Amino acid sequence: MDYYRLSEEPLQAALSNKQHDLYRMSVSMATLAIDLMLKSVLHRLEPTHDLIMGHNHVGIVTLIENVYPKKDDVRRAAKLSRKYFKDSRYSRSDNLAVFTEELADDFICYARLIKDYVDNDCQATLEDLLKMYNKRN
Repeated sequence: MDYYRLSEEPLQAALSNKQHDLYRMSVSMATLAIDLMLKSVLHRLEPTHDLIMGHNHVGIVTLIENVYPKKDDVRRAAKLSRKYFKDSRYSRSDNLAVFTEELADDFICYARLIKDYVDNDCQATLEDLLKMYNKRN
């Protein structure tokens, strides 16, 4: 599965939803984009890991950090993404006021931060790709 490519649509949806004042859905789509981007790295490292089937963003980042650089801002974004992953989907009417334009902006920034981390700090090496596709030099 190409998790990275799948992350592009929810990131665009986050932007579009924000433009249409659908802030809860913008946050929801940004957290989905983060989920998929993180899973794209985990899938390359350990394609059968149990975390791929859930939404434990901090757990996935912890595994990624065993191979790639640790970054506090990435860890913070993952923690908030996990919290709002559920909250943005299963909101009660009394907490809808939490989903503001500012929060939507924040989550779009978090998604872009994770994308930058995946693109620049978690690049696959030739060894990673050979391992992933079970081929030898």
